[in-house]
Amino acid sequence: MLAENRVSKIKQLLKKKPEHQAMHTRPIFWKPAKLIQRVTTVKNTQHWLTAKGSLTAQLRQHCPELEVVILSEKLECPLASESQSLGLQPSEPAWIRCVLLKGGAENWIYARTVIPHFLESNPWFHLQQLGNKPLGEVLFQDSSIQRTPFTFARQPLTNWPYLPLSSNQDNKAIGYARRSVFTQQQAPLLLTEVFLPRLLKKVYLNE
Repeated sequence: MLAENRVSKIKQLLKKKPEHQAMHTRPIFWKPAKLIQRVTTVKNTQHWLTAKGSLTAQLRQHCPELEVVILSEKLECPLASESQSLGLQPSEPAWIRCVLLKGGAENWIYARTVIPHFLESNPWFHLQQLGNKPLGEVLFQDSSIQRTPFTFARQPLTNWPYLPLSSNQDNKAIGYARRSVFTQQQAPLLLTEVFLPRLLKKVYLNE
């Protein structure tokens, strides 16, 4: 019964036109791998951004007690570039999960997961029960899941919804982002990972 009620609520939200939010129209310009120098010219930063495999596993090499903090998890309107990437209408909602990956007390990664057509028939539907478990521990366990090549962007941290900024320095800071689409059973999941200044400084990748 609880599962049926949850599915019913999700269906109602999908039919409801989401309120317009200004942040959804902010342009984010994504570059393919061949143009990564337009995002950063630092080779070590490029290497970090283009590293394949589980980011969670890579981060745990620097902090075994990596923590996942959920910032938001709900149906809402994606950013304009996300809707475009997934072939959605501007007002079409999706399931969006925003988290922080923390190394100790420091914010290292801001990650956004966007899943369109989020109904019980969607093979990603179970991710709503992921909780504080890193998404990477799910995505890299199934070899049938396919992933598109990365695209990259360099954006002010203020562009990212729900990302907590604690100081004026954070408000002026830049984050290096990468994103790709994971697909299983023809259902897409768009994952964006933003490398925050504390992590870049930690691994000596800051410019």
